[in-house]
Amino acid sequence: MRGKLKNLLDKYGAAGTLRLILRYLGAEASARRGPGKNEREACRALIRQIGAGEYERIVLRRGSFGWHTPLVQRAQQLARALAQEDCLVLYEAAPPHDRVNGALRLGGKLWLVNLRAKGLEEAIRRAARACGKPCWLLVASPEYRLDRKTVERYAAAGWRLLYDYIDALDAQISGGGRVPRKTLALYRFCMQNKNCRVVASSLALLREAEREKGKERCALVENGVDCAHFLSPGPCPDDPAFRALLRRGKPIVCFYGALAEWLDYAALRAIAADGRFSLLLIGAKYDGSFDRALAGCENVCFLGARPYETLPDYAARCDVLLIPFRKGRVGDAASPVKLFEYFALQKPVVAGDTAECRRYRSVLIAKSAEDYPRTIERALRLGRDPAYLAEEKREALAADWACRARKLASFLRTAEGG
Repeated sequence: MRGKLKNLLDKYGAAGTLRLILRYLGAEASARRGPGKNEREACRALIRQIGAGEYERIVLRRGSFGWHTPLVQRAQQLARALAQEDCLVLYEAAPPHDRVNGALRLGGKLWLVNLRAKGLEEAIRRAARACGKPCWLLVASPEYRLDRKTVERYAAAGWRLLYDYIDALDAQISGGGRVPRKTLALYRFCMQNKNCRVVASSLALLREAEREKGKERCALVENGVDCAHFLSPGPCPDDPAFRALLRRGKPIVCFYGALAEWLDYAALRAIAADGRFSLLLIGAKYDGSFDRALAGCENVCFLGARPYETLPDYAARCDVLLIPFRKGRVGDAASPVKLFEYFALQKPVVAGDTAECRRYRSVLIAKSAEDYPRTIERALRLGRDPAYLAEEKREALAADWACRARKLASFLRTAEGG
């Protein structure tokens, strides 16, 4: 907890951290008050849909990654895609981002549910027990709020368990000085429970899970891309800082995502110092590493976070897209969502020498910080090569979230004995 607080202070300062804590406490108190009149009707509609049984299975995703967090990641994308694969998906609302006092239908078979609301969790579990369909509790790594006892309670009630192993369990990912005890306890329980299945986002995480559970209980489902969103970007954003960067006329080398300890800041400094490129960084400061590494660095344009809806509009105007992850446990275990989004954007990709990035022919690997400018030069030439762009598009289409969800649904079906 101390490490987490230090991380918040590094990112937001004392006043910003206090505002964030108060916002969280307010959202938590509101969630516990339960649904108003309109949301009570939505709750009844949800229970009726569970009872109707017009779906193949229920997937209840529990955890602290809110639906409305600024980053649209694997959690939301897989939930949305699974709902298209005949799963009734219930996604747990998490304060402060999700202000839902009961249940909110996000569309079709996808719901956002506030399990803090009095009686709603028990009503869902009662209806699920009676529906006769397989019921899965999905938890993901790294999860730091959900405790092992809650998961044990679902397992004892007959729910099947699915552990989505997304990132290495490491203090860098947790954003504190160490991996939280709840995170480790949940991981150990899921790895030791013979009825729990594991889906991993990268080969490194898959191999680790297989050593713990055996191959038949594990599957590889990498991250993916919403091709419809990224293959057709919109107009150039009306953003003065970005338009000023475009007017400079230099090739723009862009990274978007979390600005965190696992980035190779020496590589970013080398790109900026080269002078031939404009370095564009879009994203939130995950910890204090950005300010320590790039404060006062010339030729760096930092825009801060931008909405998911407009990310393709920025990146489509850039010349080379970056994944400057450092080699190591965190970098080699990561299946970057942005990798597949970059493919769909039809832009050359330059990445650090990490395991998942090496798997794709379309990625140009920079072996060291000093190698990045030379690799970017090669990428600029490939950006005009029709064969290279066709390969990127093929990779993107194969990684669409619909394909990932189809593979996951098949894995669940096999585990159910279907």
